[in-house]
Amino acid sequence: MRNKILYIRTENLNFFYRINKELTRLNIKFEVLNIRDKLPNVPSIILTTVGEIHKFKNSYENLIILNYSYEENFQHYVLKVLAAYKIEYKDYYSDLMFSIDPGTKQIGIAIFLDDLFLISHTIYDKKEFIEFIDDKVNCFQESNPFLMKLEFKFGSGVLPLTVELLKEVYDHFGMNKNKKIFLIDESKSSKTKIKDKKKRVRTKHEISALILALRRGKEITQFNYTTIIKQIKLQEQNFNKDSNKNIVELDESLDNLKQLIDKILNNEISLSLSSKILYGNITE
Repeated sequence: MRNKILYIRTENLNFFYRINKELTRLNIKFEVLNIRDKLPNVPSIILTTVGEIHKFKNSYENLIILNYSYEENFQHYVLKVLAAYKIEYKDYYSDLMFSIDPGTKQIGIAIFLDDLFLISHTIYDKKEFIEFIDDKVNCFQESNPFLMKLEFKFGSGVLPLTVELLKEVYDHFGMNKNKKIFLIDESKSSKTKIKDKKKRVRTKHEISALILALRRGKEITQFNYTTIIKQIKLQEQNFNKDSNKNIVELDESLDNLKQLIDKILNNEISLSLSSKILYGNITE
C-alpha cells in the first residue's frame, strides 16, 4: 500500500512544528486532521504523539498510525514515516543499500530500502560520512530482531577518496556477515545530466549515485579486500576495465535512463528490476 494520504493529527504544537518543517523540507505532501475530525476511511498514515493515542477512539484496518515519543530520535522517526509513506509500512525492513558517488568536494549518496528508493543526500565533509551511514543503519536495525542485509556500491572515479571511504565502511561493518560491498565503474555517470523537477534529489552527485546504483560491479570481500585495494592504487585502468564492462553492454541511453530514474524516484519500479531492464535482461 504505497502513495497513501499522509495526515498530521495532533494538538502538540512543538511536534506539529517539527514534523511540518521536516515534511516540507522533504517535499512530502500532507494534510492536517483536526482532533474533532472524523478519521478517514481510505488508506492513510496518521502522524501523532504517543500521548495522544487515547484520542483515537475508532480505528480502521487501512489506517497506519505512527506515534512519536520524545524519548525517540526525531530524525529516525521522520525516516520511518518516509519509509511508510514512500515504500510500505513494515514492522521490520530487511535490506538497506547505499550507492555512493565520492567527489572531491561532495559525496552523493542514494539510499534504497527493501529494493525501493528512500532518500538521497549530499555530504560536504568526508568526516561525516561514516557517522551518516551508521545513523541510517541504526535507524532501521534498532529493535529489529533480524540482522539486516547491507549493501554498499562505491563509484571508483576518485580512487584515493573511494579507498578511504571503502576502508571506513569495511572497518566499521567488518563483523557484519550480512553485508556486501561493490566497486562500480563510474564512467559517464557524473556527466549525465538528469533534472529532477520535483526536487526529490538536490545535487548532480545524488543523481550520479542513483545511476551507479543501477550498475553492477566487482565485489569486495574479506578475502580479496587487501589485494583489491592495492590493485586499485596501482592499476586503475586495468581495474576499471576488468571489474565492470557495463558501459558497453548497458542500454544506458539518456532517454532510457531518464525514464528509469523518474520511475525509481516515484517508487514505481524497484532497483533490481530497473537494473535488469538496463542490462537488457528484461523489457518493460
